Amino acid sequence: MKKRFVLFVFIVLIHGCVQQNKGTTFVTTVQYVVDGDTVKIKKNGEIVTVRLLNIDTPETYREKQAYGEEAKQLAKDVLLHKKVTVELSAKEQPYDRYGRLLAYIWLEDGTLYQEKIVQEGLARVAYVFEPDTKYAKKLYKAQEEAKKAKKRIWSVDGYVTDEGFNMSVWLDQAS
Repeated sequence: MKKRFVLFVFIVLIHGCVQQNKGTTFVTTVQYVVDGDTVKIKKNGEIVTVRLLNIDTPETYREKQAYGEEAKQLAKDVLLHKKVTVELSAKEQPYDRYGRLLAYIWLEDGTLYQEKIVQEGLARVAYVFEPDTKYAKKLYKAQEEAKKAKKRIWSVDGYVTDEGFNMSVWLDQAS
């Protein structure tokens, strides 16, 4: 009887762990690219907007920013109509205040998309908050390499700031 009880408790614990982690990753296809850090995917038969964790790319709407279109094009080239693995935010509710799903995206070859766009100098590491910090070291390393090489967004001193992108610095450099 005691062995059965222990087995029962073990099964309940294992089941609880599996349930807790169920749904944190899933495979899907990117349906639409909004910009370099936002895409639309199909999830449970619905089109859902995903805001990519831990990165910020220059804007392509409202205030068009330098390298925004290039970041969007990279996202299209790498993600659009491709099969990807979506890894949801570790938050209890993995959504931002705009209702977008927060996630990391993994390419079929095992590359973290966020790392790739940062390496290319088309995104800065940003919005790194607990509990979504597991890839922060990897992303900051990629950013340092892009910064050192003065790739794209890093090519004009002062363009990238802690708050985003400073177009006045960019425009001053261009004139």
